[in-house]
Amino acid sequence: MREFFARPNRLVFDLGDKGRRERFFYHIVFAVTFFAGAFLFWEFMYELWNMIGAAASGSPEKALEDFLRMLPLTLTGFTLIYIAIFTHNAYRAGSAASRRNKWKAGGIVTIVMGLVIAGYIITGLVRGEYASVVEGYLTPLFPLDVMIGAVLFIVFGFVSLNYARLLREEPRELNYVNDLSRSGRRLWVFGPLKLVSLLFGLCGFAACVRGFWVLDFTHGGVFYSVMLWLNYFTAFAMAAAYKYVFCELKSTFRQKAAVRLGLFFLVTNFILFGFFMVSVQIYPEAPNTNAFGLLPIDFTASMNAFAVLYGANNLLTPLIAV
Repeated sequence: MREFFARPNRLVFDLGDKGRRERFFYHIVFAVTFFAGAFLFWEFMYELWNMIGAAASGSPEKALEDFLRMLPLTLTGFTLIYIAIFTHNAYRAGSAASRRNKWKAGGIVTIVMGLVIAGYIITGLVRGEYASVVEGYLTPLFPLDVMIGAVLFIVFGFVSLNYARLLREEPRELNYVNDLSRSGRRLWVFGPLKLVSLLFGLCGFAACVRGFWVLDFTHGGVFYSVMLWLNYFTAFAMAAAYKYVFCELKSTFRQKAAVRLGLFFLVTNFILFGFFMVSVQIYPEAPNTNAFGLLPIDFTASMNAFAVLYGANNLLTPLIAV
């Protein structure tokens, strides 16, 4: 693994100061939008299953009310995730034209989403659906914080359009990377799978942070808490390894990296998932006592969805990499 972190084997080695600053800009945008989007996406998933539970218990009007109230927060989360995806794709663009087009399209979408979110909140305030500018229903500053986010999206959109213009007028040092195979089928075969893995990585990161306050590491079922946390962490770790290890390597090392990283995570995740299943057998009451707030689907649907969903992602993703 050491060779994958050696500077001569990484794309940054061939960049000058200007190219490294530009690379740093891409990574900062991705990291900020990933971390912020992770918590909002988690909130969306949590509220989604609460709404399903409300509808299943005979209160569909309450579920609809909650959905409409949290819609701007949901749109904010998905816009952040979209920014993380399109900036990553622009970073990995195969040509200057492709990079310009991605920034141009991303800027337009971001501006539109910012206008939609801002318009939704203003309309809600005028119609009295929100009690005040700072109602605090979903977050302490809601909907003011989401309104500020909408304005930032609009600003970022115009910055993106200007950056697309600069890419046409000024030469850039940042590498161009062709991620498509000869037939281009990877665009359709691996694109959706990478998106699914990213969504699991987002939830995994948010759950790891929340787990420090939610999980019980002091009383019975500590083994279960640790195994649950580690299974969430590996979902995030795989997304991070893809972004900051695999995607940073020169083309001659990527195939070797895919195999080694895939085998490493496959073996690690198989062992951790096995320990997690054993911990459930040892502490069958642990999901209810130790992990309340981290397994919303399981509580709402009365099923062990975590084992099915994260087991599949944590095992299939490295297998596909290999």
